[in-house]
Amino acid sequence: MQQKLLRGTKLLRQDGTLAQAGYSNEFVVDFNRECIRRPQSDIREWDYHLALGEAYALGISVASVGNGSRVSLHFMNFREGYNICETDFAPSPIPVPRDPFGDVSFQSSRSEGTYTRKGDRTYIRLSMKDFGGVKGRHISGLLQFTVPKTDKMVLVVPYEDPELFYYNYKVNCMSVVGFAEIGDRIFRFTEDNCSGINDWGRGIWEPVNQWYWASAGGYLGGRLFGFNVGHGFGDTSRATENMIFYDGVCHKLKDVTVCIPGDKIGDLRLILPDENYLKPWSFVSGDGRLDMEFIPLHDRQSGVQGGEYLNVQHQVFGHFNGKAVLDDGYVLEFRDFLGFAEKVGNDWR
Repeated sequence: MQQKLLRGTKLLRQDGTLAQAGYSNEFVVDFNRECIRRPQSDIREWDYHLALGEAYALGISVASVGNGSRVSLHFMNFREGYNICETDFAPSPIPVPRDPFGDVSFQSSRSEGTYTRKGDRTYIRLSMKDFGGVKGRHISGLLQFTVPKTDKMVLVVPYEDPELFYYNYKVNCMSVVGFAEIGDRIFRFTEDNCSGINDWGRGIWEPVNQWYWASAGGYLGGRLFGFNVGHGFGDTSRATENMIFYDGVCHKLKDVTVCIPGDKIGDLRLILPDENYLKPWSFVSGDGRLDMEFIPLHDRQSGVQGGEYLNVQHQVFGHFNGKAVLDDGYVLEFRDFLGFAEKVGNDWR
């Protein structure tokens, strides 16, 4: 039985231990950060947005990670077969809000990532000089993400250590408008050519970790459809993040197994050949309500190393084919549905 989070409660007890775990379809638990007893170096706080279209995509992440902070920009051009990814670090943390509805800003002499939130809209301003290490190639952009009036994915995951936790809020099926200018080229995002995803999180994790995450959003038969599946953090016996979204309503799933050719879930030392990530993946839920194949199109393989922070990731973009069963038994079938799937590993020892 998956456990629902209680409305109007605190995430942490006064002694810094996790007060509850479970899931919700909206943000209902207060992140009382002042109760954390661990040092700043242990705390991870991030806010990621992705604008995803058939031709290209743009991801931006602003985060306060341990004793530092960063902005990461990822541009993927699927038609031309390349990506440009870069992260700019600062040696001190930045102020971040206690919930997904506040403003956040990273600024340095070289880059900027600023989120300004007004109601259901997030306005993102971004820039970076010498983007991708190319002298004189700058990126700048303005994007507007609009949160749909739909259920969301909210999850609190515990660990064996009661002071560790993973608190996550994700939004699928966002509309996006705006542009990114890279060098002398302009890439435009409209409600017709892309959709958006937001991943907001707070946590204190084990120093060595990995996760699997897949997400997609858009229209199916004229109605909003999407899904969020994943695992890897902590003890998910009380709730998983696996959900189907259809016409604004969440349909909760239990465990979902992610199969990458040659992969062994839980083997933190396993390094797969790069070509394995471009072979078809499979996703199957234990309750039989989700069964889909993922056909990769582009692997954004990247890594970040700065100070105490090491990150290796394969964020793979492509199309999903399969079926999803709603709570009432209605079966949705989908083909060539654009989204991404990823495997990410971190080592902060």
